[in-house]
Amino acid sequence: MPAVTVKDITVLPRVIADPAARARRVKSVTTAPQGHEGEGFPVRRAFAGVDLADLDPFIHLDQMGEVEYAPGEPKGTPWHPHRGFETVTYIIDGIFDHYDNHGGGGTISNGDTQWMTAGAGILHIETPPEHLVMSGGLF
Repeated sequence: MPAVTVKDITVLPRVIADPAARARRVKSVTTAPQGHEGEGFPVRRAFAGVDLADLDPFIHLDQMGEVEYAPGEPKGTPWHPHRGFETVTYIIDGIFDHYDNHGGGGTISNGDTQWMTAGAGILHIETPPEHLVMSGGLF
């Protein structure tokens, strides 16, 4: 299943807010700590150390990259499991390949969004495309 793209993200349909919904107050503003994920690519984890009760409906929010890799240097993630939540990936600039054990996957690049529903369980992998590993570039 290839990545799905839209020509203009400013014309996406809006979701009407539930009239009974109440806004929550911002509890704090912090700087996301930088760490490493997968095979060693840099990531900023926005909700690191935040109490799970304060995150609903989110579990975490990561910013990966941007990283300019030399030839042979790009890193991704090995196969790993998820269950019970959905991941949404939005690539501003860069490129990577995503595959899962349910047959989903494809190349995700500039402006693409990928939505993966883990449900009762899924295995997936995110890697730089072979041409990026060979030539280097933005991941």
